Amino acid sequence: MDRYVFSARVVHWLMALGFLFMWASGFAMANLVPEDTALEEQLFGLHISIGVTLLFLLILRIGIRLFNTPPALPDEFPAWEKLGAHLGHFALYLLPALVILVGWAESDFGGHGVHWFGVAMPKIFPTMEMLGGLNVEGVSELLHELFAYLMLFVAVVHVAAVVKHKWVDGHDVMSRMTFR
Repeated sequence: MDRYVFSARVVHWLMALGFLFMWASGFAMANLVPEDTALEEQLFGLHISIGVTLLFLLILRIGIRLFNTPPALPDEFPAWEKLGAHLGHFALYLLPALVILVGWAESDFGGHGVHWFGVAMPKIFPTMEMLGGLNVEGVSELLHELFAYLMLFVAVVHVAAVVKHKWVDGHDVMSRMTFR
């Protein structure tokens, strides 16, 4: 079976690990870690730094995808599964971009700024509290969380499809993205 190029496989798994950390740290900050503590501040800084790293990896991933044709899906896949796979992969490019962009907006709107392991990143959005009667930091925080959960849902469906193809249909599509 054809495989994705080595660089695509490396970036795929680095991003998967990064987003697992992001979902866990986001959940911990929202539900487990006391507010306004040193632990929350450290976790918040690490969450943002990993988010910026994921943005760099996403840009790299898009570049790799533009210059390398992915392996074709098995001919035995029905048309609806092929369409679902293509839509799912598109969502796994679009949703990370939205999650990161809205997270960046949340930090900028709130006046915190974005720092990548201590290095100040460009300010993209103005510091502002209200716009048209809306608390823009609060709205962007809500959208960041909603897009993150939507992305988690799409990722779970993605993994479930790989498992289904392997164990139900007998198509080992995961080997296209592994290193063995």
